[in-house]
Amino acid sequence: MRSLVLSLLLLAASTLQAQQGPARDPAQQTSRVGVSIVRGLVIAGDTGRPLRRARITLSSPDLGREPRVTSTGVDGRFEITDLPAGRYNVRAERSGYLTLRYGQTRPLEQGRPLDVAERATIEKVDFTLPRAGVIAGRVVDEFGDPVADVPVFAMRTAYWQGRRRTVPSGNPTRTDDAGMYRISGLMPGTYQVMAVLRETWTVRERGVEQTLGYAPTYSPGIATIAEATRITLGVGQQLNAVDVSLVAGRAASISGTAIDAGGRPLAGRTVALGREIAGPDSGSFMAAGNATVAGDGSFAIKVVPPGQYKIRVQAATPSGNPTTGPEMIVMPIAIDGIDLTNVTLATLPPWSVAARLVTDAGAPPAARFDGFALEVVPVEPDVTPDVQGRGADDGRVQNDWTVRFSRIFGAARLHVRTPDGWWVRSMLRDGVDITDAPTEMRGGEELSDVRIVVNDHPTRVRGQVVDAKGAPMAVGTVVVFARDPQKWFEQSRWVRAVRPDQAGNYVIDGLPPGDYFAAVIDYVEDGMWNDPAFVESLHERAEPFALTEGESHTLTLKYVTP
Repeated sequence: MRSLVLSLLLLAASTLQAQQGPARDPAQQTSRVGVSIVRGLVIAGDTGRPLRRARITLSSPDLGREPRVTSTGVDGRFEITDLPAGRYNVRAERSGYLTLRYGQTRPLEQGRPLDVAERATIEKVDFTLPRAGVIAGRVVDEFGDPVADVPVFAMRTAYWQGRRRTVPSGNPTRTDDAGMYRISGLMPGTYQVMAVLRETWTVRERGVEQTLGYAPTYSPGIATIAEATRITLGVGQQLNAVDVSLVAGRAASISGTAIDAGGRPLAGRTVALGREIAGPDSGSFMAAGNATVAGDGSFAIKVVPPGQYKIRVQAATPSGNPTTGPEMIVMPIAIDGIDLTNVTLATLPPWSVAARLVTDAGAPPAARFDGFALEVVPVEPDVTPDVQGRGADDGRVQNDWTVRFSRIFGAARLHVRTPDGWWVRSMLRDGVDITDAPTEMRGGEELSDVRIVVNDHPTRVRGQVVDAKGAPMAVGTVVVFARDPQKWFEQSRWVRAVRPDQAGNYVIDGLPPGDYFAAVIDYVEDGMWNDPAFVESLHERAEPFALTEGESHTLTLKYVTP
């Protein structure tokens, strides 16, 4: 993996050299009063030639919700004008190449913010786009014959939704009539190729009839991911002959009873079975069978190939109150050739929350109401229906500063997204602070009268990343995290990670007051700071500090070459 990282670093070397100038270069040209210009060049990492038609996206809270988008010309150059001063995220993408964010030097890394001064022209915001990798091969059955129309995925390991798991990457594909597949759009890294085929057949041997099917199979022909071959892919590399020989196994059936929360049969409703193949980049639910619930609540899904599945059923939406949402149940289930009987699916009604945003004084915030939003983060996403918040106004703050979120299943944490300059002091219900606590109501109940207290005096942590001699360095990632491990969880407001800008400066706004550690590390995959084990590993190199309400704290962090 280290050699792959070094390869990508070499490809981006010319870009980095141009990017690491000071944030406000005295040589910058003066543009029109009050606005600025960003210019750059996009070239191909494999040939060094300019790339035309590369799409450049520039976003920032200073621009509002709509990003600025342009494309490169025949000379590979782009220009974005009329920009207000601010810190921007810049992204370059083009088909056949890996998408890069400004300042990104390695796969899955955060981009670096681009600090744009007022009335400035920022030159050399350049990108060297590496070619995307490709994994290709052939899928055959247990006798070596090609199999057509088989979905094939390149799976990588990532921390997502509360744990380390394998997730799809690149552009999933299907085999052609010769059994050939080609997965494109891959970044350098380590992969396992998985083929999934929903097909069953019946055989009769020695007077015994049985139904067979294919388990999800990993290259070269393994049904267990722990034993599957790991494939290392370099920058822009194409690996061929990564073949998969499908593993056959006995199909089984699933039968049981589907009832609602009151114990009544869900007659006429559909029990659906499928494989969920999802991750931070993409997701799909591949149907594997279904059954209609009989009048007595019984159901049966036959001839299910081996594998890991999710089974779900939904009750009818209550009449007269469509905003409540239907009862649902989702369960993980494993099939290994043995029939599963007496499976009970009992749906649960969702719960909801109703809140109002106020300031410390109890008045409405002096800000745009649509800059705030209420979000729900499931505590157990693997067993939580993925329909939370499907109402049109769920999570949207209204002009009277009220907000609702319906159709919540299971325990969840409530998270409020705020605009720049604001932070959440507390979420109170009957005087109890529920800000960071997992919350769960009984089905059909509403968590009402929640007061979300927001404040326009957020904390700010700012500083610079420096080398051993104190010189600024535009490298690494700054991770700030609470000292209390109980505050390390998915999308915690107590854990933040940022990249320094082109002058080595970093800024983190809106951390709650409290005790923290800060560390600068060479590389971290985007989102890895949601993993408590990763945060724990930073203790030895971290510096302690404390924040009081509204404080602006300056912290210089020394970068240590790994």
